Amino acid sequence: MSDTSTPGPARAHTGIDPRSDVQVFENRTFPKQWQEAPMYSLPTDAKEHNRLDYQHEMIKHLLGDSIYPNPDVVKNALSLDADSTPNIVDIGTGSGVWAIEMAEQFPHANVLGCDIVLPNHPSDAVPSNCRFEFLDVNKDMNKLQPIFNVVHWRLVEPATSDSDHFFYDVARILRPGGVLIAIAANPRLVDETGAVIPLKPQGDPECVENPSKRRQVLIVSPITDIAIFNISTRESMTTYLPKAHPGWFIPSGIRSNPNFKELKVQEFLIPTGPWETELTDERRKLAEMMNENSLRAIRSRAVGLRSQGKWPLDEINALEEGSLKEYRELPPCMHAYSKWVFATAVRTDAPWSARTKPWEIPEGFGPEDHIIPPLAP
Repeated sequence: MSDTSTPGPARAHTGIDPRSDVQVFENRTFPKQWQEAPMYSLPTDAKEHNRLDYQHEMIKHLLGDSIYPNPDVVKNALSLDADSTPNIVDIGTGSGVWAIEMAEQFPHANVLGCDIVLPNHPSDAVPSNCRFEFLDVNKDMNKLQPIFNVVHWRLVEPATSDSDHFFYDVARILRPGGVLIAIAANPRLVDETGAVIPLKPQGDPECVENPSKRRQVLIVSPITDIAIFNISTRESMTTYLPKAHPGWFIPSGIRSNPNFKELKVQEFLIPTGPWETELTDERRKLAEMMNENSLRAIRSRAVGLRSQGKWPLDEINALEEGSLKEYRELPPCMHAYSKWVFATAVRTDAPWSARTKPWEIPEGFGPEDHIIPPLAP
């Protein structure tokens, strides 16, 4: 399958804001702060921003041409009947595409896109009610005032060092009745029930003897697995997991936070390629976009892992080659899905409650456990 398709409406990415604090490796640009969030190893350059734009179009397709879940909840928070001008903040804005489109959809609102590396858009591509500012999600949330009607946090969980603390920060900056939009994707691939497909090392008899379970070195998308297990084998996953529990933590973390109410969660399984039988045109397009997005992400993630210098280069290169081969293979060697979780929660009218104790890792939880649990019955 080709990886040269066009990501919906083209946006001109002329590079990154020259004030960004970055470093270059293999002609790709990375934020210098990435060392503080080792599960986030993706670049932050124009090429990556183009991929994020493509991923944005995939999410719109998944949500029926919407750029946020639960539209009634979000639109109510941004109602024209509000006493003051609505404010929206996009935490970890990436390419800025979501912030720009929200500004276009809600011209009566002010939209702020924040990240440690900012996009550099032509001035005429950014609406007058949209702006971008530098912000480190792990250090600078206290700089944001409690003025926001909507907080958007999409696929930033690997770069967020303490998701539980972040949700309390979000509650502080939301106005009563404001909405948190939280979106995460499981970094591990899952089966049709939503359960994580276990890792299989190179040479495992099951992979060799059972063609239906054949895998390249590890399970499909091993580049992501290495990013996770690099931490578990070299730094202690039990120490790191309480700070990085993507997606799995969104429902339980928000539900246990006294500052939120009306939690709504949507779960989707997206096939990693157009291999399902009797695909509708819409489902086929979604699967093809997922496949394309994954191919681009694998290349970027491999560069990021090489830049970290924590894993033998020959292993990363082999995993990159094997991952690309598996994602291009039709029919695939294994029917795998990418699990996505979309959540909205409404800020209560009560005064903000600060966190009294850190989130605690569940008893018996370890590196092999599901980062996002199986689909709810």
